[in-house]
Amino acid sequence: MAILTLMPEKPLQIERFALDGANVLCIRTRGRNSVAESRANAPRLCQRLIEEARDGLMLDYSDCALEHTVPQFAAIAEIFAKALPRHLVIAYVYSPANMMHALMMTKMLHKAGFASRCFASWAEAEAWMRERLG
Repeated sequence: MAILTLMPEKPLQIERFALDGANVLCIRTRGRNSVAESRANAPRLCQRLIEEARDGLMLDYSDCALEHTVPQFAAIAEIFAKALPRHLVIAYVYSPANMMHALMMTKMLHKAGFASRCFASWAEAEAWMRERLG
């Protein structure tokens, strides 16, 4: 939880954009992300990905302080695993402080049949995504 002390009152900021030349929704989060925010945002994100018929999702949590315990984050992974189309390719970018969350999320998504991985850098995640999507 060391990163939480670095961002004690910084509210969650969410940046959404498309990956150039690909049908991939990118979401970059900054600040503190609460369990309540994740529970509210996860179903909306699933719906958006379905409505936009996206092929991939890149989530960058490298500048985000997750207030979730790993089991709480697992509950968010279950929302994604149940609601997202199976063809979706999912990449997570993590910081050392939330690496365990990213590992657990991608492991659960992989077990549910998704192509999913986590990465320490955006460049690695983007290269993998582009390779997967051809």
